[in-house]
Amino acid sequence: MSGGEIALEPRRAHAARGRFVFWAKSRLLILRRTVQNLLAGPPRLQRAALPAGARLLAHDEHRLYSLADPRERALELGKVQNLRVAAAAVDGLVLAPGETFSFWRAAGRPTRAKGYVTGRELRLGCMIPSVGGGICQLTNALSRVAHRAGLEIVERHSHSVHPEGFFIDDATDATVFWNYVDLRFRSERRVRIGAVLTETTLVVRLDALA
Repeated sequence: MSGGEIALEPRRAHAARGRFVFWAKSRLLILRRTVQNLLAGPPRLQRAALPAGARLLAHDEHRLYSLADPRERALELGKVQNLRVAAAAVDGLVLAPGETFSFWRAAGRPTRAKGYVTGRELRLGCMIPSVGGGICQLTNALSRVAHRAGLEIVERHSHSVHPEGFFIDDATDATVFWNYVDLRFRSERRVRIGAVLTETTLVVRLDALA
C-alpha cells in the first residue's frame, strides 16, 4: 500500500461514519413523523375539477428543461417524469377552511411502483441521482403560490446550499425529503390546488372556491 493510499484511509472512515450517522438520524426522524401522521389520522383532502366560478389567487410557471450538457439529459428526463407523477398526486386537491396541506401526505412516498424514476436531486449543493429526484421543483412552486396567496406556511425548509444559476428564492424555497422534511400550509378559505405539466413548463396555481 502506498503512502497516498494510507492517507486516504482516515478520510474514507470519516465519510463512512458520516453516512451512517445521517442514515441513523434520518430513520429516527422518519419514524417520528410516521407516528405523528398516524396519530393525526388519514388525510381528508377532497379532489375536484376547477369550477367556472373559481377565482385565481396565485399562478406560477417555470420551464422543465434547462440543461445544455447532453450527459445529464437522462437525469433531467427522469426529473420531468417524477414531476409528472407528483403533480398528478396533488392536482385538484381542495383544502377546506383551516385545513392543512402536507405535500408528503398528499403525494406519498416516491417509489418506482408509483412511476417514479431516477432523476436529479439537489443535495448539499450537489446534483445526485435518486429515485424521485427533482420533485422539489414542484414543492418550490407550491410554496410560491401559497406565499403569494397569503396562506399560512406551517412548515418549509430551504435547501442548505443554493448553487449559482438555480432559480431559488430564500423566502419561498421549499426542499423535501421523505417524510420528515415536508412542505405544509394552511388556508382560511376554501382553495383548490392545480398542478399540470405542459410540453415545456410546470404550471401550478391556487384558486379560491365558493
